[in-house]
Amino acid sequence: KPAHLTLQKVDLNEVITHSLHLVSQDAASREIQLRFSANSTLPAIQADPDRLTQVLLNLYLNSIHAIGRQGTITVEANESSGDRVKIVVIDSGKGIAAEQLEAIFTPYFTTKADGTGLGLAIVQRIIDNHNGKLELGSSERGGLLIRAWLPVPMHRALPAVKPTKES
Repeated sequence: KPAHLTLQKVDLNEVITHSLHLVSQDAASREIQLRFSANSTLPAIQADPDRLTQVLLNLYLNSIHAIGRQGTITVEANESSGDRVKIVVIDSGKGIAAEQLEAIFTPYFTTKADGTGLGLAIVQRIIDNHNGKLELGSSERGGLLIRAWLPVPMHRALPAVKPTKES
């Protein structure tokens, strides 16, 4: 069912930093490095910070599970084509087979013995509810590459209307 979003002005740097902090102990215990450099030029977006945190946590936890031990999760955030921001999560895990990429967002599809198959379906739904786009693929290093695009609100001032004299 559609999630209720509480939209507000969001600094993605803060959401990413906070979400990485939430998984930092789990990652450290498995010798997984978390890499993220805040992007000071990133525009604010209208989003639900709790739902975005949920998206990122699902992605990180999948990455941690795929890596197992000793690896890296890299997160990047950049402006993309002026009206969108792009969040990229890259892990050094085992990646995903090309034939599984099609089914990966299907509810209850899982590649894990103990998975519910709902994590990425929830991620997809939350990104869709934000009018965003989500894409998964393989990274050059063989791990998983996840890209999410979210819209940047356009706040254009309306031109001032000059009063006209009636003739």
